[in-house]
Amino acid sequence: MDFYALVFFVVVFYIALLFFDVLFKSCSHYPYLAFMKMTGLSVGPFQLRWYTTSLNRLILKMSFWHPRIQSDWFTFGSWITICLIVPSMCMVIVSSAQLFKLIFTEATSNGQSANQPDTFLEPIVPGINLPMADFSYYILALMFSTVFHELGHALAAIREDMHIDGVGLMLILILPVAYVHLEDITSLPSSKQLRIMSAGVWHNIVQAFIAYLVLWLLPYTLFPFFTIGHGVMTTQINPRSGINDQGGLVTGDVITKLGNCDVRDFGSWIACLNHTMARIDSGFCLSPEFVQHHDETKPVHYVDDYIINCCDPNSKTNLCFEYIESLSNPQELPSHSCLNVRKVIERSTSFCDADNQCVSAHCYYPAIHKNHKLVVIKRKKKNEVLFLGRPIELQYLSVTQYIPKTEYLSSNIPDSIEKFCKYLIMFAGGLAIINVIPCFYFDGEKISRVLVNTMLKDHVEHLSVRLAISICLTIFGSSMLIIYTILSFWSILRVIN
Repeated sequence: MDFYALVFFVVVFYIALLFFDVLFKSCSHYPYLAFMKMTGLSVGPFQLRWYTTSLNRLILKMSFWHPRIQSDWFTFGSWITICLIVPSMCMVIVSSAQLFKLIFTEATSNGQSANQPDTFLEPIVPGINLPMADFSYYILALMFSTVFHELGHALAAIREDMHIDGVGLMLILILPVAYVHLEDITSLPSSKQLRIMSAGVWHNIVQAFIAYLVLWLLPYTLFPFFTIGHGVMTTQINPRSGINDQGGLVTGDVITKLGNCDVRDFGSWIACLNHTMARIDSGFCLSPEFVQHHDETKPVHYVDDYIINCCDPNSKTNLCFEYIESLSNPQELPSHSCLNVRKVIERSTSFCDADNQCVSAHCYYPAIHKNHKLVVIKRKKKNEVLFLGRPIELQYLSVTQYIPKTEYLSSNIPDSIEKFCKYLIMFAGGLAIINVIPCFYFDGEKISRVLVNTMLKDHVEHLSVRLAISICLTIFGSSMLIIYTILSFWSILRVIN
């Protein structure tokens, strides 16, 4: 499902939901009205809301766990949240400036590609820069983030003797949003207000840190069940890639080497892919004796303007190799030789290029297309796979660094944990950064109002002036977020088009 299909499905779903809701209510269907009241469900334009008071007692019990520790916890969290305000505003400003530069640099260069700068806050949309295959992961991560955020507000409010009216969950389009109904907290002292209003952001910060810790400890935790650091295992092979042809890779193969690059884990796999696509040393050092005994050259003919073939056109094991003459030690050797590819790999002493001379051997290049390469993929307990094609096709491979020690274990378990933790860091951290900025309807608006009123109380006598200052600060923060949102959608639309 791509981005447009997702949008179409969501719009049709909410139109149908709203239509039947209006139909049943207008016809005064008592069972429907009783069901909606009993479950706490309500339907609105492009939103589905659930509200309940049944969780109030559970949250109340949680607030009595180690009350002294909880009090210090929320106090410390309020200080951390306050310290995050200025850095978050700077991150939004810098990200907006980088997006602006990227958009208008490309516009003035008549559509020519420009290097995209690394922004602090990246706009993310399913199907564009987030894989649709991971849709369930980031919806679940977003729901966990917003629920944990509101739980922080609820626990902090109860610690300050505030009453909770109820809790709920709202689905706006595809975004899950939790919320808590609290009493008016403006009558509380400033320190208590800050602890309540900062609790949500503080919980998201802790949530992102815990997810990062789990992600960092995951290889050590799974060590008794999975082998880590000794290669990567193929989990899925895209049919568009030529790597899954006869004699190619299959699901479950453990790749230990890509060319002359050792593959240990997922990070080294990515590094080896980049090295393979950028490397120049695509030749092989072969001895004259080997070439002489194994040469099966046929009459040389041109396949096209650039490719020369000196082998039998029906041969699937041989390839034409071109001799790269050494400038310092030229030899009288045939310019082209037809050789068995697998024997070349086995007898080659090293990789080479025109400038890197072979020791007691000569450099031979495969006569293939300019953008193609002959890549040797070494597998654990299996023969090497010889891939002839564009190295970018190797990116169609899905691999994992977690290799099960028994056939009864699935690599999907650690991969699922890893994906969920990554999206949890992304959404929980992003929610904390965005929410702390002074913006209307965000936590940052209330936090900045209390801070301005507290810090300027001894310097600005009139409350109305302090309120005006906090409103100006909120307008500035809201404007920054609006500008960033507009630029983000603009950049996303440019990617779509």
